[in-house]
Amino acid sequence: MAYSNGIKQADHENMKTVVYQSYRNNDVPDWIALCLQSVKSWADTIGADYRFYGDELFDRVPAWYLEKTKERLVVATDLGRLILAKELLSEGYDRVVWLDADMLVFAPERFELNIDAQYAFGREVWVQRDEKGRLRAYRKIHNAFFVFTQENSFLDFYIHSCLSIIRRIEGQMVPQIVGPKFLTAIHNIVACPVVEEAGMCSPFVIRDILNGGGDALDLFHQESPSCVFAVNMSASLEGVELSAQEMERACQLLLARKEL
Repeated sequence: MAYSNGIKQADHENMKTVVYQSYRNNDVPDWIALCLQSVKSWADTIGADYRFYGDELFDRVPAWYLEKTKERLVVATDLGRLILAKELLSEGYDRVVWLDADMLVFAPERFELNIDAQYAFGREVWVQRDEKGRLRAYRKIHNAFFVFTQENSFLDFYIHSCLSIIRRIEGQMVPQIVGPKFLTAIHNIVACPVVEEAGMCSPFVIRDILNGGGDALDLFHQESPSCVFAVNMSASLEGVELSAQEMERACQLLLARKEL
């Protein structure tokens, strides 16, 4: 269910909106700094306030939750960003918008928030090779980008679900357990609102961007419901699949092309 066009422009302009992010304050890779700046500039473009949080994000996460997720800090971040959303809404904002630190808004003039929904998440079209070496695209939703309004009916449920899932889990946990895995399972049942223009790139797609095209990028386009104007660059795979220099170059190429 896509929400690319929705509320009237007048309503959009009257919504008091805050865009917020979190990342460490030291040793920030150049390409992450580029992503953060793109989001801050985009917030200015749409007339939104901007908030940045460092490690104080984790002050909002219960101690037992931090202990259980100490090897998977992204899972603690998944909860911290939701609690922050509630705080910001309680301050009087009509709408809160989260973007991961590795989310690049490369077409700010085209990436709009005309969303006729109380909440929404981003679109993940993950391209990789299967066990037979064939390129496959897996369509999911992700929380690298989300929107919640004052009237939303999902945020409290999501916070409760994070706490419940992590409290019950024993042993190893996958980093996406309360992120894309949980959200996609819910989405497959209830059809959560999705901002199709907020995408995510796998290393296969990023390599094709670097190479000027390829089968993975073609498949990404084929499986994406719309053009993408902001994209999660999958920072967790830096140094594993792609170097920091390659990530920065890919960001620069996306900023130049204005569409994906």
